Amino acid sequence: MINQCKFIGFLLVIFLLGGIRTLEAQDALGKITCICIDAGHGGKDPGAISGRLKEKDITLAIALKLGKMIKDAYPNIKVVYTRTKDVAVDLRERGRIANKAKAQLFISIHVNKFAKSTVRGVETYVLGLHKSEASFQVAMKENEAIHYEEDYTVKYDGFDPKKAESYIMFNFLKNSHLKNSMEFAAPVQKELVAKTRMPDREVRQAGFIVLMDVGMPAVLIETGFISNPSDQKILISESGQTNLAKAIFSGFQSYKNNVERNSVVIKGGAGEEKVIAKAEEKRTDTQNEARKTVEPEKKKTENVVALQNKNDLFYAVQVASSKTRIKDFGYLKLKEKVEELKGVDRYRYYVGKTSTYGKALEKQKEIRKVVKDCFIIAIYKGKQITVTEARKIEQKK
Repeated sequence: MINQCKFIGFLLVIFLLGGIRTLEAQDALGKITCICIDAGHGGKDPGAISGRLKEKDITLAIALKLGKMIKDAYPNIKVVYTRTKDVAVDLRERGRIANKAKAQLFISIHVNKFAKSTVRGVETYVLGLHKSEASFQVAMKENEAIHYEEDYTVKYDGFDPKKAESYIMFNFLKNSHLKNSMEFAAPVQKELVAKTRMPDREVRQAGFIVLMDVGMPAVLIETGFISNPSDQKILISESGQTNLAKAIFSGFQSYKNNVERNSVVIKGGAGEEKVIAKAEEKRTDTQNEARKTVEPEKKKTENVVALQNKNDLFYAVQVASSKTRIKDFGYLKLKEKVEELKGVDRYRYYVGKTSTYGKALEKQKEIRKVVKDCFIIAIYKGKQITVTEARKIEQKK
C-alpha cells in the first residue's frame, strides 16, 4: 500500500506545478507557436514487442515524420521532441520537457498490444479516470514503463502501475485542459480512422503518468495493435507510418485553425502575449446560427410533441456506451441494475428510470459519486430523444 503521507505530498506537488504550467499554457493558447511530440518508450524500454518488432522504433518513426510535416507546413512553429533517437526518457520528464518549452500541445505516440490477435484499431486518449476495463488495461501497460527507471519507487512515491489502488490519484487530479484536449483528440481520431481505414476505438480517458504533469492540452495516441497482423502491416511500413503521421497532422491543423479562429493574441507592454476571445464575433455567429435553426427546430419539436404519447416517456442516467454489447458492469461499482438501450450505431447503458426531470437530476447527483461523467438521457418508446423535447412533453402532461 502507498504511504499516505508521501502520497498526499506527491499530489500536492502535482497540483502546484500543474497550476503554474496551466497559466503559462493558457496565456499563449491563442496562437499555436510550439508543440511537443513524444515518441513513446525508448532505450532499454522497448514498449510492446511482437517478434523482432518493437514499439519504441515505430513510435519514433511516426513522431519524426509528424514533426517534419508540421515544420514544413508551419516554419514558424517550434517543434520540440522528447527524444529524437533510441534513448530512454523518464515518463514524468517528458511532460517537463513540454512545460519547459512552453508548448501549447503535447502529442504522445504509442502502439498497442493485446493477447488476442484479432483485436485491432486506433484510439486517442486524454488524461482522466478510466471508464472501462479496456482503457484501464492500456494505462496500466503504458505506465509499466516506470519499471525501467532507476529508483522508480522513490520517484513515484510507491506508485505501482499493476495495482488498481495506485490509480486513486486520478480521482483527485483535475485536468484543466480537458476541454481543449478533447477538442484536439476528436479530429485526430477522426483522421486516423479515415486515412488508415483501421477500426475506430474512439476517444477515451485514462490515467497515464506521461500526461499527468503536462500543463497544456495533451493526447496519447495508440496508433494500432502490434499484435494484430493487419495493423502490424500499417505500423511497420513506410507508407503506413506516413499515413498515421498525416492523420495526426490533419487533426492538428483542424485544432490549430479552430483555436486561432476563435481568439486573437495581443502584445502587452512588456511584450507579453495574452489571449482575448472574439466575444463579439462569437455572439454574432451564435445569433446568426440561431436565426437559421430556431424555426426548423421549433417545428421539429412541435411535431414530435404532437405525435408522442406522454405516458411512454422516461428519463434515466446514462453511465456507459459502446459500439459492442457490454456484459459485465462490475467495474462501475453500481448498486442499481444497469439497463440497455440499443441505438442505431451503439449501445447505451443507464440506471435510475424516472418519469420527471427533477427526479432525474437528483438521481444524477447520486450516481456521480461513483460515475463522474454520467448524464441524463430521455427515452420515448424505446428510442432516445433530446432532453429538451422530453421536458416539453413532460410539461404538457
